[in-house]
Amino acid sequence: MLPWLLGLIFGVVILGNLTSRITSEDKAEEFALGKETSTYWATDGEIPIHCSTPNDGSPCIDAYLGSSLQDEIVLWLGNSQLHAINQIQSQDINAVEILHQSLKNSHQYVMAFSYPNASLQQNYVTFEYLIDKLPVTTLVLPIVFDDLRETGVGSGFSAAFEAPEVTQRLERTLIGKSLVANFGVLDPASNDMLALQETVQEQSEKYLDTNLKVKWDVWVKRPELRAQIFGALYGMRNKVFGINASTVRKIIPGRYLLNFEALIAILESSKINNIDVVLYIVPLRNDVKRPYVETDYANFKEDVRSIALDHNVVFADLDDLVPSEEWGTKASTNGRDDSELDFMHFQAAGHERLARAIEAALGIVEEVKVNGL
Repeated sequence: MLPWLLGLIFGVVILGNLTSRITSEDKAEEFALGKETSTYWATDGEIPIHCSTPNDGSPCIDAYLGSSLQDEIVLWLGNSQLHAINQIQSQDINAVEILHQSLKNSHQYVMAFSYPNASLQQNYVTFEYLIDKLPVTTLVLPIVFDDLRETGVGSGFSAAFEAPEVTQRLERTLIGKSLVANFGVLDPASNDMLALQETVQEQSEKYLDTNLKVKWDVWVKRPELRAQIFGALYGMRNKVFGINASTVRKIIPGRYLLNFEALIAILESSKINNIDVVLYIVPLRNDVKRPYVETDYANFKEDVRSIALDHNVVFADLDDLVPSEEWGTKASTNGRDDSELDFMHFQAAGHERLARAIEAALGIVEEVKVNGL
């Protein structure tokens, strides 16, 4: 018992030491971005218009539903490019907030949901969840080559799978059925998590959670602590294998195909629900060699263009939109260098360009509607 006890004490001391270094300015979602890039969640005054996942989306959803607005909702999904500003300065705002303010007078309400490294599978789940709750008329969907290496749906999306009407819609497609099954939620009768309701385990976990939040700082800060630990492990892995932001990333064929299945499912659902769509290739740094196999990236862009054409949706290639001087750097991902080029996150001027480009694409959507093109 003595080694076990000593190990426990040592672990608690280490956790306490790590936690003491976390300040109120430290946010779990920013650890992966580095110190030079900051998160920015768009608002309209005090009203939240930019959230992350179904699980934390209530402030954005409730703010709209609780207002007297009858505006059409332009839903903008995305990854951290939407909620991150490189070398942020006071008064800087992101593309979501810029576009929201610009479209207010035309009775369009821009709302965004973005999640780090968001896969199209996650966007599919978020989309089906939100169109069940909000009068979405237009979807703005970025396609990110890097994020096609991601697969599955994390716990932050559980609210979508807990809604029977959402799982029913997801199960209309093969990729949706797979996501529902792999998440472990089929229907209320077969949901294993329901077996925990009102059990001693659930009650004890709630009791511990409630009391530890009050008495132990480590428990309160565990999301940030977890992010710090995983960030350190990530950096160690990169250091050992010599990986940095410029290291070439190849496609993972199986995941690539699954994400494109999710994209097609989104477009087909949009058609059924009379929702217009703008698909766009995200801006990418182009003043240095990109960390992709060139032929893979070219084929990817052609795949997206072809899918957009097949489904008769507006397509915009914004690859070269942001000039080199509006990009920045980020903290080293391997601990060896002082800083690295950031290929995904740009400065506020880049957000201005992105907002205007999306506004122009939405103008094409309106023109098509009016002229029936």
